[in-house]
Amino acid sequence: MAPSSLNLFIFTFLSVFFICKSQISDSVNGVVFPVTKDLPTGQYVAQIRLGDSSEPVKLVVDLAGSFLWFDCSSGDISLSRRLISGSSSGCLKAKVGNDRVSSSHGDHNADCDLLVKNGAVGISARGELARDVLSFGSVPSPGTVYLLFACAPPSLLRGLASGAQGVMGLGRAQISLPSQLAAETNERRRLTIYLSPLNGVVSTSSVEEVFGVAASRSLVYTPLLTGSSGNYVINVKSIRVNGEKLSVDGPLAAELSTMIPYTMLESSIYTVFAEAYIKAATEATSVVAPVAPFELCFTSEVDFPAVDLALQSEMVRWRIQGRNLMVDVGGGVRCLGILDGGSNPVSPIIMGGLQLEDFVLDFDLSNSMMGFGQRTRSDSASL
Repeated sequence: MAPSSLNLFIFTFLSVFFICKSQISDSVNGVVFPVTKDLPTGQYVAQIRLGDSSEPVKLVVDLAGSFLWFDCSSGDISLSRRLISGSSSGCLKAKVGNDRVSSSHGDHNADCDLLVKNGAVGISARGELARDVLSFGSVPSPGTVYLLFACAPPSLLRGLASGAQGVMGLGRAQISLPSQLAAETNERRRLTIYLSPLNGVVSTSSVEEVFGVAASRSLVYTPLLTGSSGNYVINVKSIRVNGEKLSVDGPLAAELSTMIPYTMLESSIYTVFAEAYIKAATEATSVVAPVAPFELCFTSEVDFPAVDLALQSEMVRWRIQGRNLMVDVGGGVRCLGILDGGSNPVSPIIMGGLQLEDFVLDFDLSNSMMGFGQRTRSDSASL
C-alpha cells in the first residue's frame, strides 16, 4: 500500500474515532483504541492498525492475555510483517513466565513457537511470534512502533465474537500490549479501560489524558495483588447484599476478566450469596423460573438490592447495582448477572464484563494499583 494511501487511511480512521469520542480529552497523545461490545457473546472488540494492510484488525479484549495474537492468514496480508527467530530477545521475553514456549525442534535459528491460548473457550494451539508496525496517535501527529504478536491458526478463533480475528492481550506479561507500548514510548506502564454497551476505550495513556482531570480525580484506588500470573487481581475483604455483610471468610481474590460476560463466584460463596440475595430481593418482588444461563430471576418492577465489595478496607467499596447487576431477559423478568462458578475456579471471584461496564479503570502497573470510578451512561452516550 502506498505511503500516501496509508496516511490517508490512518487520518480518516482516527478522525472518525475522535469525532465520535467527544467526551475524550483533546490532549491525549498516547495509544487509544475504540472498543465495541458484541452482544451475542458479551465480548468487547477493539480495532488496531497493523502493518500496511488496508483493513484494521479486530481483536477481542482479554485483560488476562499474555500477548496479542490473531489469524495472520485472514484479511489483507501485511507485507511488512516478519517472523521472529527463536534466538531473538523478543522470543526470550515471550518465554518469561511461560515454560511452555519453545523454539521449533530446539533450533534457536528457527521461528519462535508460542503456545497461544483462547481464554473464551479454553483451547490452545501452536503459534509463531511475529513483528509488524502499529500505527497510533492523534490525527495531527500519528506515530508508529514495532509490535510483537503471535500468528495463530484459524481454528483458535472458535468462540470469539463474529468478525474477530484474534485477541488483544492486556495482561502483565513482558510482551503484552501495555508492556510493549510502555517500553517503546518510554512512558509509565499503565492501562486505561472503559467498557460500555455503547462505545468503549482501551488506552495506554492515563485517565487524565483520556477522560480529563475531573474523571481522574474521581477514581478510588486499591492494590493489585502481586504474584498473580499476569492477571489483574484485587482483594475483596467482604461482600454485602443490601448493606448486610455475608458470613464469608475473606479476603477473597477477585480476578477481573473481559472474557466472561458475568461474574462467577466459587460455589460455597455463591450459596451464601444467593440465599442472602433472595431474602433481600423478595421483600419487594418474587422469584420466577430461571432463564439460562442465569440462576436467579425475579419479576422486574422494582429496584433490586445492591451488592457491595469491600476492598482493602470496609471504607473502600465497589458497588454493583442496576444495569451492572440485573439483566433484562424480557417478559417482565430480570435475572441476577452473578453466577455459580463451580467448586474449583481459578479465583474465588471472577468479575465479568457486565460488572465492569460503565467504570473507568486505571491500571497503574508501575505502582501495582488499580483505580475505579463510575460514569453514567448519559455521559457515555456521546463517546
